[in-house]
Amino acid sequence: MGDKCCINIQYSSPIMSIPGPTPSPVGSDRPALQRPAGALAPHRRLRVADIREGGAKEHPARVSEPAGDPAALPGVWRADTCATPSGVWPTGHPALDAQLPGGGWPAGGLVELLCAQPGLYEGALLAPHWARTVQAQPAGRWAWVMLGHSPWRLHAPGVARLGLPPQRLLCLQPATEADAAWAVEQMLHSAGVTGIWWLTRHARSQHLRRLQWAAQAGGIPLFVSRPLACRQDPSPAPLRLHLQSGPEQALRVHILKRQGPRHEQPVDLPCTMPLHLLPRRTAPRSQPHVVDRPVPAPVAA
Repeated sequence: MGDKCCINIQYSSPIMSIPGPTPSPVGSDRPALQRPAGALAPHRRLRVADIREGGAKEHPARVSEPAGDPAALPGVWRADTCATPSGVWPTGHPALDAQLPGGGWPAGGLVELLCAQPGLYEGALLAPHWARTVQAQPAGRWAWVMLGHSPWRLHAPGVARLGLPPQRLLCLQPATEADAAWAVEQMLHSAGVTGIWWLTRHARSQHLRRLQWAAQAGGIPLFVSRPLACRQDPSPAPLRLHLQSGPEQALRVHILKRQGPRHEQPVDLPCTMPLHLLPRRTAPRSQPHVVDRPVPAPVAA
């Protein structure tokens, strides 16, 4: 049923104007209903408000005048051009800035980084941004979130070479993905956090949606590294990039999703791979205990 209440009035014969008094029906003391000539038409759907007013009325169509260019509204852009975010951070790579909406990373929002092994290429891509935000916001801190059983461990000298002082870095190692998502959301509401980098393998879609809204509301860039196998999964991130090794030690970036037209050609960035993360070593196997003692002499037969 719809929200509007309608009455369907149907007559067996067309309405005619009959001169003179109309005879009363048999067994009725009341006169017949006098219908004005041409007032109603057969099979006419009338609104209750029209019936209360005494008949159908013609309602002219309301034509609203456009309030300007719709592309000027926030969050609206033309399909053949890129959107213009309210604020951006330059990536430090001019070739990549030329292809991103607004010319850089969004000042607040989710950026998804996909690669075959999360944690291998992100440092080369984000190092200029880390150094720039540290200089622009001396009181802010960057947060790195990785699980406690992550295959990577933090390398402080390599982090310092990226332009990010280790004392300005918060490194969290939650036990589960749910705990990591909760920690990231809490830091997005903190005024002392400049940006967040989260290395995850099994992030749930509902967690990513919540983090996208929190990052956009807090104005904090959130970079989430996920395996390349998640490429076919739906994502609320307005920007998705695929990172891989390019020719001549370059970093090749594929723009999978952006607020604008599709970009088919990859972008090669000339940069070196920093050693900000090192593989976590496993505990060596215990060797059998050897006692330093003389070997007995062979027994003569």
